[in-house]
Amino acid sequence: MEMAKRGVKVTLFDRPETVRIAKKVLGKNRTKDIKFIQGDFILDDIGRGYDLIFISQILHSMPEKDNICILKKCKKALNAGGSIVIQEFNISNDRTQPAPGALFSINMLVNTKGGRCYSPDELKHWLGKIGFKKIKKQIIADCVLVSAGL
Repeated sequence: MEMAKRGVKVTLFDRPETVRIAKKVLGKNRTKDIKFIQGDFILDDIGRGYDLIFISQILHSMPEKDNICILKKCKKALNAGGSIVIQEFNISNDRTQPAPGALFSINMLVNTKGGRCYSPDELKHWLGKIGFKKIKKQIIADCVLVSAGL
């Protein structure tokens, strides 16, 4: 929202129920620079021509093969020189630490079809395999940001 207030064109792609909630939360503060697309991350087109794609707390709800599909879709949707940033719960390679990520991963294992928390190394590996460059990670509290460019 704050970026849109500064004239940045923002597209929110998410499931229909999330888009409905976002529109309600924004209410009268909504600007013309925010476009909403509702759909399925695997099945539907996310659009094209993006300079930056920010994936926040999505990948943990899906199995690895679906996440790779999503990341490939994102790569195709980016402009030349574009970047991707992934925000997820931080979890160690052995998936035992830190506690918030480990506990949330158990929740995903129980309540989704193949979801779990993925370590920064796993996310970086997928991005490199798909062809992203300059892959970096930054730990912020219980979350990790993994960024990469084309």
